[in-house]
Amino acid sequence: MNVVAITIISVVGTALFGMFFMQFQGLREDMKEGFRASNAEIKALDHNFTGELRAQGARIDRVYDVLRDHGERLARIEAKLEIDPPAEAA
Repeated sequence: MNVVAITIISVVGTALFGMFFMQFQGLREDMKEGFRASNAEIKALDHNFTGELRAQGARIDRVYDVLRDHGERLARIEAKLEIDPPAEAA
């Protein structure tokens, strides 16, 4: 019975090792294909990325402007009502 268990374990272990090796080879081939990107593809990706960053920066600027306006309004309201701002604001 011991010989049968050892044989089964050996076969399963060899199969798992083979699957790992095949997966690793596939990953290596995928990486090779990724490095073969043309200059035009890289420039297009850079252009798209730059455009996305600019758009995100514009959105952040708009949010900042809105928050600043709200802060100024709140400060005017507190000054008019003579309310001291909370300690966290200082």
